[in-house]
Amino acid sequence: MQNGFTKNCVVSAWDVKNAISKLKAHKSDGNFVLNTDYFWNAGDDLHIHVALLFSAILVHGFSPEQFCTSTVIPILKGCNVNQTDSANFRGIALSSIFVKIFDHIVLQKYHDYFFTSELQFGFKAKTFYPCVR
Repeated sequence: MQNGFTKNCVVSAWDVKNAISKLKAHKSDGNFVLNTDYFWNAGDDLHIHVALLFSAILVHGFSPEQFCTSTVIPILKGCNVNQTDSANFRGIALSSIFVKIFDHIVLQKYHDYFFTSELQFGFKAKTFYPCVR
């Protein structure tokens, strides 16, 4: 530990570039201001600045308010459902592209520290659903 933080708190430009490569193309963020294509086609200067931002977030333990907001979009549950019944919709939350990049970096850097219950099966890599009868 040096100057109050460890090397685990440092995000490199390579980390950012790697996380951006995992984003899906042509996707907008929750505010519809940014598009993943902007990040895909950005130069190394952006990777450096985003790495500095994310490192500061990890060192100081504080994130911008925009990281905590998302836009909820209603999606119909099926094609032939009554569109006037709110029960036939489900919501999806669109997060900022910066948050998506940060998520990829955190999952990559700290995956050894994440543990889930053996009873959880959904959204878990290399797991299958047990047969329930």
